[in-house]
Amino acid sequence: MNIVTIIYLAMILAGGLFIFLAINQKLKAQKAEKTWPTVPGVVLDSEIKIHRRTSSRGGSSRTYQPYVTYEYRVKDQAYVSDQLGFGNATYGSGKAHDILALYPQGAPVTVHYDPTDPSKAVLETKAVGFWIYLILGIIILAAGIVAAWVL
Repeated sequence: MNIVTIIYLAMILAGGLFIFLAINQKLKAQKAEKTWPTVPGVVLDSEIKIHRRTSSRGGSSRTYQPYVTYEYRVKDQAYVSDQLGFGNATYGSGKAHDILALYPQGAPVTVHYDPTDPSKAVLETKAVGFWIYLILGIIILAAGIVAAWVL
């Protein structure tokens, strides 16, 4: 097996992995929406985390991640979580600030928690970044298949 074949196989596997992760997150979110109970909670902290990336060519970019910490109680036990939804994603500045505006410090929130493990909770029962992971996976998978077939 030569190096080119290994690269194509790696692309196909990586694309398949991205697709699997996207679908898995979506299924978890759908299950939580249907079966996880809710309790009231309160936002403890709300901020934007800035991620700076520098390319090998000297360029740079920034992405923004809304970060919300909240507290909730299940059966007289207090819990703290920072999961907005299932998965993680970064956004442009405007979108990140729009999301964060929904969760100001001190605001009451509805918390969805896993009944089998109440320490696992989310504020939104959605797969965060689902479309990004799915589209990226399809592109990488297709590129690997086409490259292996053509070359």
